[in-house]
Amino acid sequence: MKYKQTFHKTWEILKPFLFYYILHSAVFVLLLSLCRAAAEGLGAAYLADLTEHADTVTGIVSGLSMLISVLPFLPMLRRELAGHRAEAAVDTGRTIGLTVILAVSSSLGLNVLITLTGLVGQSASYQEVADRQYGVAFGIGILLYALVSPITEEIVFRGLVYNRMRCYMPHAAAVIASGVLFGIYHGNPVQGVYGGCMGILMAYLYERTHSFFTPCLFHAAANLTVYAVAQSAALQGLFFTVPVCAALLVLSGGGIILVERIYHGEA
Repeated sequence: MKYKQTFHKTWEILKPFLFYYILHSAVFVLLLSLCRAAAEGLGAAYLADLTEHADTVTGIVSGLSMLISVLPFLPMLRRELAGHRAEAAVDTGRTIGLTVILAVSSSLGLNVLITLTGLVGQSASYQEVADRQYGVAFGIGILLYALVSPITEEIVFRGLVYNRMRCYMPHAAAVIASGVLFGIYHGNPVQGVYGGCMGILMAYLYERTHSFFTPCLFHAAANLTVYAVAQSAALQGLFFTVPVCAALLVLSGGGIILVERIYHGEA
């Protein structure tokens, strides 16, 4: 009986993620096949153009696949969010500012730390993913990584998976477990470590503020920061140093302490 209960709880938690992953993969393959078939039908010049801009086309198709695949989960999201409403009103402006600062400092700090440790250079799978992601046309990249990806992934991971986890386990354990799952979802060691840490932070902020907007804003600000820095060699030269890394991580730690003070009525 205990085994069946554990299996049932695990299935209820993972079901939205698994269904989303399968649906997104299927829609992505279908749309990409349609794009290629359309280009082939229009002639060799269109096919060559498609190949030349393969990263951008793949990014657009991926974004559309995310949006289409998350639609069936919106009714489920409303039910999950209803059980995680704000318990008290908080200074919205202060919360937004703190969320953005924490997102920028932690995303940059972690990226610089992972790069300085040499983990990036040791992961061929990460290099392939990074080349594809940063090869997207800049405007499309902004739309994809600062809007589409944060909204769809937050719906699945914090809106559905995390909210279900916190029904079956202590909230602190749910924060960590959901972050680990988010890291695994990214599929390579570098993004796994980064995604896991950021997933924990986003679930933590959601738990503290009880506002689904908070992890969405954090995710968007973090993605936008990392993407913008990756496009500029000058910014990389400025930020990718040990002193700056330490300063960013200290700032992140200070932001977390401030969150604790605010949401425990001490600020």
